[in-house]
Amino acid sequence: MRLAHALLRGWRPPIYDVRHQRKNAVDPLTDLLSSPSVRIQNPSAVADKVKALVSGGIDRLQVISDFDYTISKFYDGNGNRCLTTHMVFIEGTKEIDEALAGKLKALNDAYLPIEFDAQMTIEEKVPHMELWWRSSHRLITEAKFSRTTLRSFVKVSNILLRDGCDGLLVLLEKHKVPLILFSAGIGDIIEIFLEQRLGFVPANLHIISNMILFDQNDCAVNFSDPLIHTFNKNSSVVGQERAFFHDIRNRPNVLLLGDSLGDLHMDVGVENEGAVFKIGFLNFNVDALLPKYLDGYDIVLIQDQSMNVPLKLLRAILRGGQAQN
Repeated sequence: MRLAHALLRGWRPPIYDVRHQRKNAVDPLTDLLSSPSVRIQNPSAVADKVKALVSGGIDRLQVISDFDYTISKFYDGNGNRCLTTHMVFIEGTKEIDEALAGKLKALNDAYLPIEFDAQMTIEEKVPHMELWWRSSHRLITEAKFSRTTLRSFVKVSNILLRDGCDGLLVLLEKHKVPLILFSAGIGDIIEIFLEQRLGFVPANLHIISNMILFDQNDCAVNFSDPLIHTFNKNSSVVGQERAFFHDIRNRPNVLLLGDSLGDLHMDVGVENEGAVFKIGFLNFNVDALLPKYLDGYDIVLIQDQSMNVPLKLLRAILRGGQAQN
């Protein structure tokens, strides 16, 4: 009980002096937990999962990640809140359709507090999320934006990759590790952003998201089904992905990255599931949300704008358990 209370107050394991140890002999768990942003609730379970991932190796791994505020940053360099893939339309339309921008912002202002209300259950939140998403999608498709317009919106947005995320994406593609972006955002915006930021969309990337449907004039007219919102990233929306997950069934171990309690079950489609290691980015409202995040995630990262911890874990898996100094 004492340990549990200490963890909730922000306990971190001691950082051992490894200067006199053999090069590359740092224990992967010690290396992971040395970050000041790390919080954990069950050290022994975390140790067991890290050991399982490392011993399983890179060829048995897949990565499932959210995009908004997980792959992307929460704040930019000036301390401003970064945009989500939906919020791109709020900023992008300010100059060309002020009324539309106002309607989209009003929806965001009304429903965002509900999404992160620590007192409401997920079941209570779901109808609000469905209404928010459907209302936003209807407004977007009524405007009939072209792909060219979407690219211009993304180009001027402040969506940013987390520090070190470029390296994570490069390593995953190099070693042919499937990266599934399971996003309640807008998949087309994700693709455009990656093309603009990286110059390409990684070959190992598979996106499960809300995709825009375009007509013969390249104008947005609808969104794909099923609707994916924050709290239905589960079996209700992955039915059409069975063939994909079957193809990677020989990769039972999962590194799951999310920033919401709704991201906890993104691994629902995995066949022959083995070790699942869940890292949660807690970007704000820490005092109210930390207990629930610790209940769901193996590691919680407090207001961490980097991918340093996931990168450390990936490198440990690649080294077969021997961390670099």
